[in-house]
Amino acid sequence: MQIKFPKLDMLTAGVIFVVLAGGALFIFKVVIPAVMPTTVILQVPFSAQAPTDNWSRNEDCEETSITMANAFLTGTTEDKLPANEAQKAINNLKIWEQANLGYNANTGADATTKMAEGAFGLVITQVLGFTEDNLKSALTNKHPILLPIDAKLLGNTQYINGGPLYHMIVIRGFKGDSFIVNDPGTDGGDGNEYPFSVLQKASADWNNVTKEIDANRKIALIVSK
Repeated sequence: MQIKFPKLDMLTAGVIFVVLAGGALFIFKVVIPAVMPTTVILQVPFSAQAPTDNWSRNEDCEETSITMANAFLTGTTEDKLPANEAQKAINNLKIWEQANLGYNANTGADATTKMAEGAFGLVITQVLGFTEDNLKSALTNKHPILLPIDAKLLGNTQYINGGPLYHMIVIRGFKGDSFIVNDPGTDGGDGNEYPFSVLQKASADWNNVTKEIDANRKIALIVSK
């Protein structure tokens, strides 16, 4: 007995083909994950927030963090920024802040975003409630990360008096479960390492209205050019 199949007009056949092809493509994309490398280290040049060694009432961690990230994204290959050039960049950012924000101390994530984009033309992507994979994916794509923190929760013995309550660092890589950061709050801050759990716990934003740190607002600033 010969089995007869129903005939399909060209339009119906085309629709079925597209649906099947689209389904196959969707399954292909879902099943195959991106491969995360085990080590990524961006050569972000280091500077302390007192590059000329004047630590008196120094609150320039945000300006210095932006300066380091910008130097990397504009092709600087030095391990350490020249002190005079770093200080000039920091001073220029403070002038920009005063003119555009009305203040230049303790800039939270939103104010830091405005400063980085307005003064240097950088592009900031804010990631609220960031995950370990968020950070690693950004670094794998060669984006340094600015992280506002409560430095007292880092446990860094290089700090004086346990470190500043509000601070900002640059995450520039990872090795396995450890993240590599440039910390402008100390002369020995080049390439410090912390596990994700410590960075996540320390993460906090500054509320310029209440003049208090907000430990519940955990936000990372991914920097690109």
